[in-house]
Amino acid sequence: MKKQTAMALAAVFAMSVAGTALAAPANPFVDVPAKHWAYDSVNKLAKSGVISGYGDGTFKGDKTLTRYEIAVIVGKAMANSDKMDAETKKALEALKAEFGTELNNLGVRVDNLEKNASKIKFTGQVRERYEWTEDGGNENLLRLRLMMTAPVADGVTFKGRLATESAWGTGGTVALDQAYLTGKVAGVNYNFGRQPIYLGKGLLADTTSNNDGLVVTAGKDVKVTAGAFKKAVANYTIGNISADVAKNLNVTASYIEDKDATALYETTAAGISYNGFGKFAISGEFAKNDVNDIDAKATMAKVKYGVAKANEVNSFGAWVGYRQAEAGFDIKGLTTYDFTAAAGKASNDVKGYEYGIEYTVFKNGVLTLQYNDMKNYDETASKENLLAYLVYTF
Repeated sequence: MKKQTAMALAAVFAMSVAGTALAAPANPFVDVPAKHWAYDSVNKLAKSGVISGYGDGTFKGDKTLTRYEIAVIVGKAMANSDKMDAETKKALEALKAEFGTELNNLGVRVDNLEKNASKIKFTGQVRERYEWTEDGGNENLLRLRLMMTAPVADGVTFKGRLATESAWGTGGTVALDQAYLTGKVAGVNYNFGRQPIYLGKGLLADTTSNNDGLVVTAGKDVKVTAGAFKKAVANYTIGNISADVAKNLNVTASYIEDKDATALYETTAAGISYNGFGKFAISGEFAKNDVNDIDAKATMAKVKYGVAKANEVNSFGAWVGYRQAEAGFDIKGLTTYDFTAAAGKASNDVKGYEYGIEYTVFKNGVLTLQYNDMKNYDETASKENLLAYLVYTF
């Protein structure tokens, strides 16, 4: 390899990471001691993903690299080219020309790599769930969600979700239940497309799938939200105010209405939450649906201790809550609160207590047990049910 090419390679290494403040890991390679003159540079290169060493955990700095090994390093540097200045990019172009054959043989398309590298980020979530109800409506369910995030333009991001759920031993249909753009214009945040809808403390609306519309939000300590969306055959308008009135204290006021001839919602709610008691958090909300003289009311309150963090094994949370909702409050089921299908909608014709515990059994794996000691609002029929589910992410 030409001397100037080797110097350019060194420049790419140094300059592609020099402007990035990265916390270097401790001894990523066993043969690079902390006192070695190249320790900091090697650590930064490893942290940025430009080099990965050998399978036995060594760096082998005295080993002569093959052209293919150098091409791999150049390819990784190309993927980080957005962090480089003009001079470094010029050096990288020389390396691309020198190792073009090897890069192509490795499956790297030199001309289009910068354009196409790592635009879409995928994450996934699987839930294995068991449901029991007193009337025998037991069920085992598997749910898979695949989330997508991708930049579209400066300040504009696409978010999407593919989801499927089915009983154990059966197949399921995959659906695109989220697909929307999110961004900011003139200080106003917006979501446009198929998006999650959450109002207040969740009693009014907490629905994550198949809501197509436009929602805008402005403000910092006092956030004002307005929007309209379509779900199934119904068209809804919404409004929400969320205000941090003191340290750890938040209050909300929410509204939802559907504009169809068979209108089922003209609902308002007021909520409050406080998390200033150490690991304890409390929340509550009251709401009323006035459409067509239904005059159906609902109330919820919850006290929770701790939280099961997916990245922290043995972390846990526990809670107790109370919920009551008259018949006609949430007919369509806009609250996707964890309730079994056999037990009915979570915020419609229901009354009783819930008890739950969540525990991180392995990294990115959280086990939840929830018992709902519920009846219908008039206390003439049982809605008692138990949920047990493991959620793991990747």
